[in-house]
Amino acid sequence: MDRVPVSVIIPAYNEAQRLPQSLPHLLAVVSRIPRVEVIVVDDGSTDGTAGIAEDLFGDHPSHRVVRLPWNCGKGTAVRAGVAAAHGQSIVFMDADGASDVNDLPLLLAALEHAEVALGSRRIGDGATRTSGRKAGSWAFNQLTRSLAALDVADTQCGFKAFRHAEAKILFSLARSTGFGFDVEVLSIARSMGYRIAEVPVRWNETPGGTFRMTRHTPAMIVDVVRARRYLSRAGLTPVTRRERLDELGVVDASDLIGAPVPPRAVPSNVAPASAVPSHVVPSNTAPSGAAASGAAPSNAAAPRQAPTRPGRPAWPASPSR
Repeated sequence: MDRVPVSVIIPAYNEAQRLPQSLPHLLAVVSRIPRVEVIVVDDGSTDGTAGIAEDLFGDHPSHRVVRLPWNCGKGTAVRAGVAAAHGQSIVFMDADGASDVNDLPLLLAALEHAEVALGSRRIGDGATRTSGRKAGSWAFNQLTRSLAALDVADTQCGFKAFRHAEAKILFSLARSTGFGFDVEVLSIARSMGYRIAEVPVRWNETPGGTFRMTRHTPAMIVDVVRARRYLSRAGLTPVTRRERLDELGVVDASDLIGAPVPPRAVPSNVAPASAVPSHVVPSNTAPSGAAASGAAPSNAAAPRQAPTRPGRPAWPASPSR
């Protein structure tokens, strides 16, 4: 199959109740992208999820369902979707419709200057979540920062985008099968020096999900520990030294939203800040000399500020033939 501009992967397990509401809305929005493909990965559902997705897709030639023979876990489902994807940009988002697909252009624009773009519910004020979920997310994020040395505001948001080649590499190396796969993939990305951008997205908590805080959090912690061990055995040592974090530290994509771009020195292999759209800054734009000296960049301790949402980037055009 020829390369398409964007692949959107939706892992789904027993989503027969919510898919009829979320999938038609997603299809209507992404129809603005010429030749987009949407892939629903049925993770061994027992409620007819796959059949419902096929009915909603109709005769569209690019949309399809990938069926897993049994419930393999969200990590495996996303990995199967990435393996089947042909997009120049590969995106995955949850089946519940909690993330606002209208924010997709923001993530795609971020990929112009980063290999990985993360939707973040902890940057800005666009997320509506229960207090229990907020507390659990904060605690898991703090643990992730400690165990995996990932300076990312929101590792678990189910709305992420990757460049094609990097997605294929990252998910071929990943081993986690459950909800903790995000941390493993991001740890591999950071260890390989990929630039990561965080983008504030809108999020509305939806009832009826399969994730249970008390049940799945311990398994996610085990996934993080296993990922750390796997990376070490594979020769992809997780970033742990302070000077390395300064060199590769994630820069909030929200920092420059709605504000003029401040002058800053960047490495020769990264586009200058003036060339970066005002809504995103890639992660590897450390001030010159930071990598060599190990000193923290001067703006490293600057507090995060809630951004003002910019005008939306244009939807991607059809690739030239």
